[in-house]
Amino acid sequence: MAGVRLCVAVTGTEILTGRRSDALLAPIAAMACARGWTMVEARFVPDDAGRVAHTVGALMEGADMVIVTGGLGLTPDDTTHEAVSILLKAHPEAVRSQIPNPVGSAPGVDIRFDGCRVVFLPGVPQEALAMVPLAIGGRDASGDVLVEIPVFGMRETAIAQALGPLAQECSFLPAEMEVRLVVPGRIEPEVRSILGNNALAPDGLAADLGSLLASRGLTMAAAESCTGGLVGHLVTQVPGSSAYFLGSVVSYADEVKASTLGVARETLESFGAVSGETAREMLSGVLRLTGADVGVATTGIAGPEGGSPDKPVGTVWICAGTRGFADAVRYEFPFNRAGNKMAAAKTALFMLRNLVHDQGVRGPRPAV
Repeated sequence: MAGVRLCVAVTGTEILTGRRSDALLAPIAAMACARGWTMVEARFVPDDAGRVAHTVGALMEGADMVIVTGGLGLTPDDTTHEAVSILLKAHPEAVRSQIPNPVGSAPGVDIRFDGCRVVFLPGVPQEALAMVPLAIGGRDASGDVLVEIPVFGMRETAIAQALGPLAQECSFLPAEMEVRLVVPGRIEPEVRSILGNNALAPDGLAADLGSLLASRGLTMAAAESCTGGLVGHLVTQVPGSSAYFLGSVVSYADEVKASTLGVARETLESFGAVSGETAREMLSGVLRLTGADVGVATTGIAGPEGGSPDKPVGTVWICAGTRGFADAVRYEFPFNRAGNKMAAAKTALFMLRNLVHDQGVRGPRPAV
């Protein structure tokens, strides 16, 4: 399907009134461009069946394929099925089928018109993005299979600079402090070689770390302050994480750091809660409490308040290691509160993954 002209219609009155932001247009465009398609036009449409049908009809005139997102459900603003009925009445010759939804209950609608194909997908980003490859295919213009490579610790511009000419064959999909590269399978080994440890396993950072821990027979634990349990949440999002994750202590208050994790009060008084010394003692405490082989500790200032000239908002100390070896690093993240927490949590997992890999750490238990 080389040279396909694609148009996208994003439905949702909430988007047009500023109550919700669109999360689908950019990744759909990236997936299409990675296949050698041309993104011709995109429009935002309110939740009105007549307007949706009219917009789709107009876009069909200059496209080989139109993707419509949103409105597939049972709430009052889910008007896509009515729009589909309007289109089918105007084009009785069209052929309608379904697109399976692998992560939700609402299937997509696939209509083949004369000269154009129109695909309707749910507006829930997780569902729509899982269905797009099923709708548009998983190969580029040359027929090569497309693969996704999650990347952590590098911005898009740095990735493109590192890849050089290869970047022209890749598409970039931002995803919560990670970047997912869509690349032709033939260049995947070279891309991974260039990006090194920043290139992750296909399922992302937490799964990559989990697979490594399981293969080494290791268990892990976390001591969290500024991340508030987010490290544990990310780790346990991976099926089977109970095989290696023992638990997390959320020691938000200094008193809990001292009484539960055993951080010395002299350390807190001399260096402060946000310090490498405190992070190291937090890690030591949680490894002692849980008996885990490896772990991480996070302590910092997520914001928007609480910063100082020497410790501005976004300052986070992260410690990763074992009972015998630990590495504490200071970071200054530039995001809002939620972004700083996510960046800290994922950086902690990234540090632990690299430490276990690079130091050749292995556990006493049989590998899974």
